[in-house]
Amino acid sequence: MKIVIAPDSWKESLSALEVASAIEQGFREIYPDAEYVKLPVADGGEGTVEAMVAATGGLLVPLTVTGPLGEPVEAFLRAVRRSPVRLYRNGGGQRPGERPAGAA
Repeated sequence: MKIVIAPDSWKESLSALEVASAIEQGFREIYPDAEYVKLPVADGGEGTVEAMVAATGGLLVPLTVTGPLGEPVEAFLRAVRRSPVRLYRNGGGQRPGERPAGAA
């Protein structure tokens, strides 16, 4: 039997790969001889960069970028063998309360 596990992340608690691993661990107790395939997914928000790296390989390089208000923001660059693809986990979005209400 082949079991495909394709979860999204659990916001601010587990990455999609961590969720997939936890699900696999539970299933292995019931189906120890099954073949497991973990395919982490993401909806374009939090966890997308990590899901892409888990699914396609590459290297996740941490770096500091300038945020929308000029402050340093921790982000990641996904580098692959053929060419770098810039994907920032915190790509300029603001947290609630960082911008005055009604500001454009």
